[in-house]
Amino acid sequence: MGLFDKKYCDICGSKIGLLGNKKLENGNMCKDCQRLLSPWFSERRHSTVEEIKTQLAYREANKEKVAAFNPTKIFGNQTKLLVDEGKGQFLVSRSSNWQNENPDVLTLAMLKGYDAAIKQDKDELKTKDGEGKSVSYDPPRFEYEYEFKLNLHVEHPYFEEMRFEPFREVEEESVAVNGRPAVVHGEAYQETKNAFDALRQFLEGFCPCLSLEEPKEEAVADLSPLPAASAAPAAPATPAAENIPGRFEFPALPETVSQLLTLPGVSFHNPFSVAAMAVAAFCRFPADPEGCFAMIDTLKGPQPLSPMDKSFIKDRFMDGKDYVPRSYFEGAVPENDYTPDQPYAIRILESAHSRDQFDQGYITLYIKSGGADSERPVTLRHKPSTDEWFLWNHVGLLAGIRIPKSADPWA
Repeated sequence: MGLFDKKYCDICGSKIGLLGNKKLENGNMCKDCQRLLSPWFSERRHSTVEEIKTQLAYREANKEKVAAFNPTKIFGNQTKLLVDEGKGQFLVSRSSNWQNENPDVLTLAMLKGYDAAIKQDKDELKTKDGEGKSVSYDPPRFEYEYEFKLNLHVEHPYFEEMRFEPFREVEEESVAVNGRPAVVHGEAYQETKNAFDALRQFLEGFCPCLSLEEPKEEAVADLSPLPAASAAPAAPATPAAENIPGRFEFPALPETVSQLLTLPGVSFHNPFSVAAMAVAAFCRFPADPEGCFAMIDTLKGPQPLSPMDKSFIKDRFMDGKDYVPRSYFEGAVPENDYTPDQPYAIRILESAHSRDQFDQGYITLYIKSGGADSERPVTLRHKPSTDEWFLWNHVGLLAGIRIPKSADPWA
């Protein structure tokens, strides 16, 4: 068969144009058939004709899932992550008309982990001198470009990764502070960073963060004006919360609500304490699910667990994953099958973004797991009438972590 002999698609049978052949392992495919494959699929050259036909049958059946997909959460302003919480499904699409694009519909259980990165690109801005030559500003000025990137690791028959940029890039210029260039993030960056963090917090409820890369800022200037000498002291922030992250020690893990409420150092007036109590309560689930639910209901105060919440918790503990809440206590690591030191000790942390919604009555705290690279979030909500804090969002506490060494066949 000559180089320029006519070829026919082994999938649909149509004639393939001169530059339109897409080679398969044992045949040929036209461009029209290739367009029907999953956009995340990258193994076409190593696929057989039968394997491609099988995938196209899956893609045809996927159209029914797209038609029935009802997004309840949408993350991103560029390539979007859409979630149907009722069905426990998600899809990723850049098109505003995603219903006609046939994006792959996956279940949230297929999420195995994710990588997140904020990439910074820096260029010096120049000006012209009296002779028309390009010279630096005095002080130098720089332009920064930030790209927000996400890579989902999934368990799917046709692809393992979904790489995309959920948010549009943000451009900023340095400012001069005391005669030196400095980075001061503007409103556009802060809004995008907060939205990126919200997306990450959602993902933490279903899979671990495998890597996180953020730019190391060269200088961050505080341009807030100093108060006048005669100014009155600022009023304390409301709602009030302790500023110092807490470390709590428990002689034993609680089995009942009364035992939970008598743990040393616990108080509903301290959000750090409530976060620590939540971890202790979840440790009860493997032995007594209803006892665990009773304790969590107590911690949630005015808004107890819904049937969907309980179903989510049960799903997180499937396949023997009783070790996840234990991993937050000091000394618990995969190598010792997440066996905590005695007494049980846990440290609750606060980040730079913990109080982003503080004036609205929320605080997001973080806890380090011995089986994950990034801290896991837990959000508390304030009740002003009693000055108490209650558990609001706990999904991050139950995200997957590395399996114990005794359960790892590759250990």
